[in-house]
Amino acid sequence: MYVLSLLFLIVPSLLLARPCGTRWIAGEAADTPLPAGKIAAVQQEAEIVVGSTLGIAVSGDSFLRSATCRFVGENAYIFVQDNLWDVVVVQPSIDRLGEVFDRATPADSTRGIYDMATEAFGPAPDVDGDRRIFIFIIDMPDDRIVGYFDPRIATHVDPGLRKDAVYLDGYHLNSNPKLVRGTLAHEFQHLIHWGHDEDEEIWIDEGLSGYAEELVGFAETDPQMVPRFLDAPDLDLTAWPFSTSASIPHYGATYLFASFLRERYGPEMIRALVAEKRNGTFGVDEAFKDIGAVESFSGAWRLWIAANYASDDAYYGYSALGERRVRTYPIVELPFGPKQGDIVNQWGSLSVVLPMSGNIEVEFQGEGEGRYAVWGYGMRGETGEMVDVLLDSINGGRAQWAGVDSIALVVGRTSTFGGAFSLYGRAYEPDPISTAVWGERSNAREISLGPAYPNPFNGQVLLPLTLAEESDTELSIYNSLGQLVRVLYSGSLQSGVHQIYWDGRDEKNSAVASGYYFALARVDGAVFMRGLTLLK
Repeated sequence: MYVLSLLFLIVPSLLLARPCGTRWIAGEAADTPLPAGKIAAVQQEAEIVVGSTLGIAVSGDSFLRSATCRFVGENAYIFVQDNLWDVVVVQPSIDRLGEVFDRATPADSTRGIYDMATEAFGPAPDVDGDRRIFIFIIDMPDDRIVGYFDPRIATHVDPGLRKDAVYLDGYHLNSNPKLVRGTLAHEFQHLIHWGHDEDEEIWIDEGLSGYAEELVGFAETDPQMVPRFLDAPDLDLTAWPFSTSASIPHYGATYLFASFLRERYGPEMIRALVAEKRNGTFGVDEAFKDIGAVESFSGAWRLWIAANYASDDAYYGYSALGERRVRTYPIVELPFGPKQGDIVNQWGSLSVVLPMSGNIEVEFQGEGEGRYAVWGYGMRGETGEMVDVLLDSINGGRAQWAGVDSIALVVGRTSTFGGAFSLYGRAYEPDPISTAVWGERSNAREISLGPAYPNPFNGQVLLPLTLAEESDTELSIYNSLGQLVRVLYSGSLQSGVHQIYWDGRDEKNSAVASGYYFALARVDGAVFMRGLTLLK
């Protein structure tokens, strides 16, 4: 196996990657004073029409830049820096930009960025007394920057310069209009989020802005970010580096996590997350409470790292990832061990694949000071089955797979300290039940916990359990934190297919909250698991 460290190969093409201008403003330009001017306050009193002029403040400038209104829409004014007009920026480009903000996007031909973003993230702030958003097309101070939101403009000491505004680069608008339109959605989310929670942690804010691009049909306007993350998934999801080049995979990771939250937990989760005043992981926890979900950041993260490997699994996969998956490290011999691994960062993960068939047992042993999430994913033909490898008090755990074609181990680190672990693997002789079921491979699905139906569910859910012969069986429901909710059956069951129902109630017969749960079947020591989604 491989001992991983988070290495970034710095090559010229990567150094040219597009950073978010909002991060640039908060970093490199934060100490640069903004210009001020009373002329803007006077102009603000007049109705803005096409042809109106303003002096606009731009970070890094000592004086206001002169700009003229070239578009007035239902939800936006678009002003263009005067010395760019009809040289770099032309009217058709402005009209198309106004149309995508006001009326139509690739994701929805009947709705613009404004309507879709405010529905998804919440209402936009109004610091200037005008419900329209100001879009300023300028020559950026840094050629890498496509657009930004500057909260210092929204809080400018001069009321005439105080605007709900997004800045976009005129040269990029001319050469790559699709990139600029996606950036407009990205930066507009920053503006909305600032209005609800002005000190949100960067990883949440940037992740949601990445999702905003996907929302309106301009997903991954920076094509490097997701592949860079998938190649190095042991980065800390919740941290943000100072270096622009090092931040590229963080854009990918946080975007995928935000998109996963939306797909897995619904649009209410995204709105609650933006509105929540607590920040970072605490804000995610509170947002789950706000929507009545029995879930937490750590529970969602555990599912997410599993999904990043099992991208083609109908239950675990999610659409933003498509057919891509995180980088895997192979172990090609059996038996093996100890094979050493190391997850460099908290909230990072590492995936190991065993491309071999048979009856295989894998043992995991982590450092005593560490805390881990360990998933095992076994493939049998076209069917994959995810198992949560339960660890004891000294971070040891073991799982067995009978009659598999391959196995993957997804290991995540939840603690600040202790990322090293060891893996051991061997072939084993299945017990009589497993031998009867898996030995000949011709009837390899005779023992299974089948797909739940319906899933998601509202009233009750059917859990079909198939046994090869009479077996000691326990079928229980757990919440996403691994807490027992209810034992549905415990005892001996005859061979055959058993239809067991769960009505969404706990051991006290109280209805449980909406959220994600797991049905766990233990059959003579073998463990099978299915994820369930309860929606009310």
